[in-house]
Amino acid sequence: MPIIYRDCVTQSEKLIETVKAVMLRLRRYIQKALIFISKIFLIVLFKIIGPPRVLRYGWPINAAILRAFGANISKVGVFIHSPVILHSARKGYSNLTIGDNCLLNGNNFLDLSGHITLEKGVSLGPGVTIMTHNRYNHNVFLEERLAHTCGIKDVLIKEGAGIKAGALIVHGITIGKNAVVAGNAVVNRDVKDNSFVAGVPARMVKEII
Repeated sequence: MPIIYRDCVTQSEKLIETVKAVMLRLRRYIQKALIFISKIFLIVLFKIIGPPRVLRYGWPINAAILRAFGANISKVGVFIHSPVILHSARKGYSNLTIGDNCLLNGNNFLDLSGHITLEKGVSLGPGVTIMTHNRYNHNVFLEERLAHTCGIKDVLIKEGAGIKAGALIVHGITIGKNAVVAGNAVVNRDVKDNSFVAGVPARMVKEII
């Protein structure tokens, strides 16, 4: 191959690589710009019409909307995937706290009648429901007979806990540090640190050591 031709090929390859790099960088800038514009537009819109009950957007926008309406959301490694249903949140999300490196995998139902705290490193699988209140639709008979099950109570999920798909956490529960709740479990009592629970209602399966 002639030297001049080989040099031309090399220069063309370098030019193509340069163009690819520029296009990739440009694409990232455009994505960031679109996310920023979307955040501003949606926050302004919801400031006018009120906070949404359902978050349907990408995780950066979901987190920004939550912060804009009072939630305490870490800016370190938090991913909030859609959809997220926020019950009892007409006045905002100040009852929600999410720590560093938390993951919500989508289709999550968060009852903000009371406070929900997700400490650092907590993960919620798809379809996890967290309740902070209980009523019986104003059924006088049930609310008298089962009064001890009614009311508003906070939920705390401690550092590193993993709540698997479809689990239900009822009001007033504390999930311990590094605990695991199996999929579709119903948790109606506190879960100790470093423990694995499963079932309906959830029971201790084993200690995680």
